[in-house]
Amino acid sequence: MSRTVGPYEDVATIRVEGAYELCEGRDQNGRPVQILTLGSTSSKDPARRGLLSDTVAWAYATAGPDDAPIMVADLEAEQPYVVVLHDTRLRGADRIMDRLLALGPATGPLPVGPAAVAQRAAHQLAAAQRSAAPASPAGPGHSSPPPAGPVSAQLSPPVLIIAAPKRRSQLTPILIGIGSVVLILALVVGAWVLWSGTGDDEPPGDSGAESPDNAAVGEVTDAPSDAAEDDGPAEQMPQWDEEAPDERVGGTLFETGDATQTVAYENWPFAFKVPGEYSCEPEGQSAVCTADEGGSEIRIGWETCPGDCSGSAREPLREALPYQPLVEARGGDIAVAERTQVFDRWRGSLSVFVTTADDAFHAWVTADVDADRSEETWQVFNDVLNQAIAKAA
Repeated sequence: MSRTVGPYEDVATIRVEGAYELCEGRDQNGRPVQILTLGSTSSKDPARRGLLSDTVAWAYATAGPDDAPIMVADLEAEQPYVVVLHDTRLRGADRIMDRLLALGPATGPLPVGPAAVAQRAAHQLAAAQRSAAPASPAGPGHSSPPPAGPVSAQLSPPVLIIAAPKRRSQLTPILIGIGSVVLILALVVGAWVLWSGTGDDEPPGDSGAESPDNAAVGEVTDAPSDAAEDDGPAEQMPQWDEEAPDERVGGTLFETGDATQTVAYENWPFAFKVPGEYSCEPEGQSAVCTADEGGSEIRIGWETCPGDCSGSAREPLREALPYQPLVEARGGDIAVAERTQVFDRWRGSLSVFVTTADDAFHAWVTADVDADRSEETWQVFNDVLNQAIAKAA
C-alpha cells in the first residue's frame, strides 16, 4: 500500500533485505525515485550507519553513464537514507543495496576490530570482482528477485521515516560576500591614496598611458552612431531582453544587483548573462565560459533546427548533448538534465527549441562546475531559457 513519507508520495516497499529497505515513490516534482534506508533498529548501530555512509561515497565515486543520479543523501538523519532517480534504463538504488549486502551480513550487529577490517577488505575485493563481471542479460533497471527471507521480514518491513532534505548552509556565501566587500573597500582606499599622492605632480590628462578598454569580449555596450554603420546593421547584434519571461527549470533567477556580465555575439538569436567572474570565449555558434582557472565550465550555444523542426529533426540535436536522458517539459520544447553523482561536482544540460517568425532554432547549455556554483549555474540555465523563448513568434 502506498503512503506519504516526508516530502515523498506514493511510497511503497519493493524489497527488504534484513537491515535495508528499498522503496519506490515520487518526489515533490512528480519524478519517480527509489529510497534506500536503514530500518529503525539498524539505524541505532554506528557500524551499520558507517557502512551505509561508505557505500554511498563509493556510489558517488564510481557512478557512470549507466547509473541513475543520487538526488538526496541524508546520512546524519535519525534514520539515514539515500534517494536515487528511478529510470528503467539506468541502474538505481539496487546497485547500492547489492554493494551493502556484499560487504557484510544483512542482519545483526556488524563485527568490529581488526578481524572486521580484514573481513571488510575481503568482501570489498569480492564485490569488485563481481562488479567487473558482465552485466545480467536483463540490463540496467532489472534486478534479480531478492532471496527468500523470514516470513516476519516479508510481512513487517522496517518503518520508514524521512524528513525533508536539508538545505545547503548559507554560512559560506555570507563569509565570501563579507570578504569581497572588505577587499573592494581596501582597493578603493588604496587607489584614492595613490591618486592623491600623484595629483599635485602631474596634471590630469598628461599621462602617456592609454585608457583601458572596459568592455568585455562580446559584451553588449553602447556604441556611437557612426560606429554602428561600420559594424553592420544593429539587428545583427542581439540585445538582452529585459521583458523576457521569468520561467525556471530549477534553482533561481538572476536578480537586480547581482554581479553579472551580459554576453552577446554577432548574428546570434539571443544574448545571455553569466556571473561576473566567468570569462567567455566564442567558438563558432557556441561560447565557452570558465571560472576557477578552468575548473568550472559552462558552454552556451545554438543551432538552426532544420525543416519544420519536427520531432525527427529535434531528436538528433537533443541527443548530441551530454548527461542523457533529459527530462522534457512544455510539450517537448524544453528538456533538462541534472547530475550530482560525482562528489563536489555539478553537471547538467538544457535544451530549448524556439520557433520564430522566420525559422526555428535550438538553444542549449551544458555545465560541469564545482558543486558550490550549482545555484549560479541554474541562473545561467534560466537566463538562456527565458532569453531564447522571448524570441518566439
